[in-house]
Amino acid sequence: MTTTNVGSRSYDMGTQVHDPAAVRLVEITLGFWIGQAVGAFARLGIADAFAGQHRTVDDLAARTDCDPRGLCRLLSSLTGVGVVREVSPGVFALGELGQLLRTDHPQSMRDLAVLQSRPWMWRVFEQLQHAVSTGGAPIQDVLGADCYWTWLHGRPEERQVFDAGMVSVAKALQIPTALSYDYRTVRRIVDIGGGLGQVLTAILNANPHIDGTLFDQPATVADAAQALADAGLADRCSVAGGNMFQAVPAGGDTYLLSFVLMDWDDEHAERLLRNVAAVLPVGGRVLVLDCLADHPTDAGSSGHPFHMGRTVDLFQMCMGSARVRSRAEFEELYARAGLRLHALHLPQAPVGLMEVVPG
Repeated sequence: MTTTNVGSRSYDMGTQVHDPAAVRLVEITLGFWIGQAVGAFARLGIADAFAGQHRTVDDLAARTDCDPRGLCRLLSSLTGVGVVREVSPGVFALGELGQLLRTDHPQSMRDLAVLQSRPWMWRVFEQLQHAVSTGGAPIQDVLGADCYWTWLHGRPEERQVFDAGMVSVAKALQIPTALSYDYRTVRRIVDIGGGLGQVLTAILNANPHIDGTLFDQPATVADAAQALADAGLADRCSVAGGNMFQAVPAGGDTYLLSFVLMDWDDEHAERLLRNVAAVLPVGGRVLVLDCLADHPTDAGSSGHPFHMGRTVDLFQMCMGSARVRSRAEFEELYARAGLRLHALHLPQAPVGLMEVVPG
């Protein structure tokens, strides 16, 4: 047993020097530093600079226009989380997570890392305590907007960064979840708020018998039309612009809401669902991809539980009036819009797919 004297006090240290729970809490509280480190790594293009090789710090510094000493310290910090590994003194290679920060990786998360480290995100989220204490949305005080969509609307450069980050999320989470559904009886799918169409593109490519319509804001659909054309889908997929809270296009037997409802409060979400219900044919369905507050917990890479839905809910609390809902809350929302939950699919990804039909 060890006794340590601090000033005039004596502390019995026992036989265990480090409490694992205390070490874990230190790890959590320092996590925001790692998030910024990953963001800097992504913005500087360091993953691409490896070009599939082991690299010295000096070589990487020259390739990325960085200070060698600063870069060495950044790389050393990221060896502990799997972004890079030190194969010999001063020589590094990309780790498993670092591979996902390459721009040419098929499931690249580089743009998400850049988005999550943008100054406006951090400025809003540092006011989380204010949101918890008052129930107000910090984005109103910090950025003068009611929600992040409003703030992004007048800032095309930030909107471009945001859209690129959402493409990363789509590749990693939405597309695998969307492709887990059986589309054999679907003939035309209308993607509401589909952005650049990455999820719809994946569905159409995997199901050649389906035609599609992508519906989003008028400022978005021109870029979406080009993306769909680039994917070779111009003859199978149309685009339409408008306000989803006023009306949505008719003509589909299946309507897709992928990561849309989580961005809106109950009033807006119900209005949108009523618009969809108004054009939904007999035998039609709505496919809702969303995080669920009561989705089974996922094991994190460290072995500790990670619940994506409940974490995303903190973002929604800071960024507006939206929230992540439980299954029961979704069912209540659907009922108010004249719909009902028919089936809930929970694949391995931390995202649920709800099949919703006329009530």
